[in-house]
Amino acid sequence: FTQTFIERNRTTCALSRSHISIMSTMLRQCFFRAAHKTSAFAAVQRQLSSVDPTTVNITPTPSSLPHFTLRTGDRIPSIGMGTFTGTRLTAQAEPGTMKNTVKTWLRLGGRMVDAAQNYLNEDEIGDAIAESIDEGVVTREDIFLSSKLNNPYHRPELVRPALEKTLLDLGVDYLDMYLMHWPTAFVPVEFDPNTRGFPMEYEPDQCTQVTGVEWKDYTGSWPPPHLDQGVSVHDTWDAMIECYKAGLVRNLGVCNFKIQLLHELMSGKHDLIPHVLQNESHPFNQQWRQLEFCRKVGIQFMAYSPLGYGAFKDPNEVTVLSDPTLQQIGNKHGKSTAAVALQWCVQRGVNTMPFSLRENELRENLLVGTWELDNEDMALIKGLDRRHHYLDPYNWYGLPLWD
Repeated sequence: FTQTFIERNRTTCALSRSHISIMSTMLRQCFFRAAHKTSAFAAVQRQLSSVDPTTVNITPTPSSLPHFTLRTGDRIPSIGMGTFTGTRLTAQAEPGTMKNTVKTWLRLGGRMVDAAQNYLNEDEIGDAIAESIDEGVVTREDIFLSSKLNNPYHRPELVRPALEKTLLDLGVDYLDMYLMHWPTAFVPVEFDPNTRGFPMEYEPDQCTQVTGVEWKDYTGSWPPPHLDQGVSVHDTWDAMIECYKAGLVRNLGVCNFKIQLLHELMSGKHDLIPHVLQNESHPFNQQWRQLEFCRKVGIQFMAYSPLGYGAFKDPNEVTVLSDPTLQQIGNKHGKSTAAVALQWCVQRGVNTMPFSLRENELRENLLVGTWELDNEDMALIKGLDRRHHYLDPYNWYGLPLWD
């Protein structure tokens, strides 16, 4: 996250690599430990925290912003807002940050919000939406609100309760889109269905309370105890379809599915195939074959990590925003490298939801569609593809899903 801040703000940031390392360590170690915060961490957090939304003028959604139409007829904005700030063990934002950022996004004209129960901040997002509606910024119908089914709730009888908990936290009666977050069932983790938010001891992601260790440190026999056996994606998908039929969600989809697994799901005797496939995609991992397949079968392809970085980027990995070809194209059009990557994504017919806590970046993201990349630009970017994944769940899920 700290490196992301540096890369998108090179001209205003003069921090050294040692400073970046210190800031990253402090962010990881100090989150949600207010009693142990140092003054240095507080200073860093002030620098990276979101703006005060009350200082942002209310503006309509830019008329130039492209939208895509799903098979249901619903229109989804080409640019949304990502809301992942880290897992329970790596969270990098103070309480209230996501609330302020969502309110800022809505006041700027952003209308798509991509949430997930796994991100443990849906109650803040719900507060932001409720306050924005009360303040006359938006109506519920203006917002395309998406969330995701968390891994511990893949058993058919647990899908609807998990969705209803998301609806409670978000403070809404329905979702515009509900996605299966991963094709990986974990053993159930209990939660209070009548209380918004989750307590600090709730830790569903790496299931260390089940295994006793993170997967990368697990040395026991297969299967590891955190993986739920006897639950297939078919079982889970049928339960999600029942939620769709009940009117709790308007569109359904899956995340982190390779085409072989998506084909397997579509081959089942289900009443519905996904409306959306959400996978990692950026100039270094372009996923052209996935996009081509989705076009053939009427599935909207959606990209996460469109700028090629995220909370799981290794410091030594290649960086999209530092790529000289993208920088050259940006200079040609008078645009930032991030703007080039987002415009390229949308021009392919792919919608996306970049994450940022900064007003200027949120505002810039909504300028997609006000300009175009030419054929030469698109050809140059196509040559950058190296099928590189920044997100590799092997260490924490125990399954090499990309292999």
